[in-house]
Amino acid sequence: MGSKTTDLMSIDFNYIYSYLKKNMSEERYKHSCQVSKVAENIARHYGISTDKAKVLGLIHDCAKDYSIIELRGLIKKYNIKISEIEKNIPGLWHAYVGAELARDIFNIRDQEMLDAIRYHSTASRKIGLLGKIIYISDKIEPDRKTEQLNKVRKLVWQDIDLAMLELLNQGIKSLIYRNLIIHPETLHTRNNIIYEKKESLVNE
Repeated sequence: MGSKTTDLMSIDFNYIYSYLKKNMSEERYKHSCQVSKVAENIARHYGISTDKAKVLGLIHDCAKDYSIIELRGLIKKYNIKISEIEKNIPGLWHAYVGAELARDIFNIRDQEMLDAIRYHSTASRKIGLLGKIIYISDKIEPDRKTEQLNKVRKLVWQDIDLAMLELLNQGIKSLIYRNLIIHPETLHTRNNIIYEKKESLVNE
C-alpha cells in the first residue's frame, strides 16, 4: 500500500499557530505547544524528522475543543467510520476528526502523520515511531504533573516501546478502576509490545 508524503516546505507554521489560537482554549493551545516541544526532542533523540514531530504536536488536538454535536457533524461530513464501541467513547472522536482536519486544513498527506493524530488517544498497531512519539509526548508534557509519569519520562530515552507499554498499562488500569470501556486497539497495542519485548520484560 503506497503512502503519500507531506512536503514539509509547504507547511505554514504561522498559519498553524494562528488557526490554533483562534480555535483552541488558551489551556489547550499551551498544551499543544508543550507537546510539540517534547515531541521534537524525542524525535531528535531517535533520529527522525523533528519538523514532522513539531507539526503533529501542535495539531494533534486541533478538534479537541469542538462540542459533541460539532464532532458528530464533522464525522458525517468526512464520512468517518465509527465502530459501535467508538460510538460509546465520544472522548476519542476528536482524534479521528483531527486527522481529517489535518488533511483538509493543514494539507497533511503523509499517512504516517495522519495515523499519529488518529491514534494518539487509543494507540494502535498501525503507528510507527512517529506515532509512538506523539502518543507519549501528549501524556508526558511538563504540565502533566502525576508522579506515575516519572517512570515514563525516564524510559522514553532508553526504549520507546517500554515507555509506551508503561503508559498503556497506566491508562488501562485507570479505565478499569473507573469502569470505562477500553478500546480494543489499546489492548492489541499493549499485547503486541509484550510479544515483541518478551526478553526485555523477563530480564527486568
